Amino acid sequence: MFASKVKQTILISTMLFPLQAIGLDELQEPILHQHRIRLSVLRLDKIHPIASGNKLFKLHYFLQEAIDKQLPLLTYGGAYSNHLAATAYACKQLGIGCTAIVRGEKPALLSHTLQACEAFGMQLNFVPRSVYAHVAAATVASGNIVNVPEGGYHPEGAKGAALILESLPHNNFSHICTATGTATTLAGLLLASAPTQKVFSFSSLKG
Repeated sequence: MFASKVKQTILISTMLFPLQAIGLDELQEPILHQHRIRLSVLRLDKIHPIASGNKLFKLHYFLQEAIDKQLPLLTYGGAYSNHLAATAYACKQLGIGCTAIVRGEKPALLSHTLQACEAFGMQLNFVPRSVYAHVAAATVASGNIVNVPEGGYHPEGAKGAALILESLPHNNFSHICTATGTATTLAGLLLASAPTQKVFSFSSLKG
């Protein structure tokens, strides 16, 4: 069941990285054995040195739309955004044009992240922080691009994040825990989890 579903729903992901790169590392600690608890860590960090973690999953449906409609992609982020780096890498691999609206004035020396984005062919447009949010809002209505909100914060991003659980060879966990920033991944895990599973969120931001 899972194998056939993966072939149908994770076409882009399999083009960009092998699913077997995702591992589950089970922790072996005495206290866990004592309480008969099995605790595993899903190693999405092993997917790719640049586009690792949940990034490609959240981009999945946006990339598919860009391919289907033959449109370029536009997204947003800061100078050290892993989201921008992952987007630039994916677009290069798939032959999709991409542009980023970068928060803040253009520095004399680009961050390593933005240098990588440019190397992958991403066009960088810098806007002052004071108007960044307004620029992002103004581009949403355009029909000539595939608009990807910062971090993939969108229902399509959540649908993509749901593929994380669907890509596992087995999903018999009673509890699922995730760090949360925009909560896009959390929403996806909730979409894909079974009614009997409990999903816990831990904020990655202070306060």
